[in-house]
Amino acid sequence: MLTIKNKENLNDAMVLRHTTDGYYVEGVYEYPDYYQIHISSKDKTIPYENFILQRNKVKGKDNYNYYTLYNSNEPQRRLNITKQMIGFKDMFLFQLELILKMNN
Repeated sequence: MLTIKNKENLNDAMVLRHTTDGYYVEGVYEYPDYYQIHISSKDKTIPYENFILQRNKVKGKDNYNYYTLYNSNEPQRRLNITKQMIGFKDMFLFQLELILKMNN
């Protein structure tokens, strides 16, 4: 089961920082089988987005273990990410950006 240490280090981190419509991480909340990541923006019509990071790993076709990250408002926007991607703050924020940029 996935455990994110120092999840409070993500608070106030900026997502989409290279654009004018940046989001900020408001908080990361731990539940028994998932994490919920809340981000917000003052400049968007939908000011809040919630991401779900499943804590149970899934074995991929390439025998790597993945964790599923998706936008709870649009669950079709999802990525399988590795523990290493989650472990590096900038890389994890980049994964959130990728999901926000997805076109259904």
